[in-house]
Amino acid sequence: MNRAVDYGFNWVYYKQDEIAFEVNNDNIIFRQLKYFYEKDKNKKGYIKALYLHHLLDFFKETHVNIYDLNLVFEKFLQNKIILEISDAEGKKINFQEDLQEIFKLLKDNKKELYEDLKGEYLVDL
Repeated sequence: MNRAVDYGFNWVYYKQDEIAFEVNNDNIIFRQLKYFYEKDKNKKGYIKALYLHHLLDFFKETHVNIYDLNLVFEKFLQNKIILEISDAEGKKINFQEDLQEIFKLLKDNKKELYEDLKGEYLVDL
């Protein structure tokens, strides 16, 4: 799988002249957050979709017990994701609230989450 295409890297790459990126920051998640934050000004949910996409991929990538959602979320925050960016004016934008909504949604819908994950690669529950 081409992760660059999967995560929308091409959109970010071609739009970099329109958005101020921090110097020498090649982190793809950082670039995506910058790009989708600008697109999300009308609250269309791009940021939440981006985080959910990365979180669902993390379920496939992680070696921690995925049935311990709190541990998965903790490791996701520690190892995979960026919680804060700065906009073009230098104002800090924090996405902690968006992530907490996603975590709550997944916790409230554990059964459906594991059924969907099982369909792809999990053994019987």
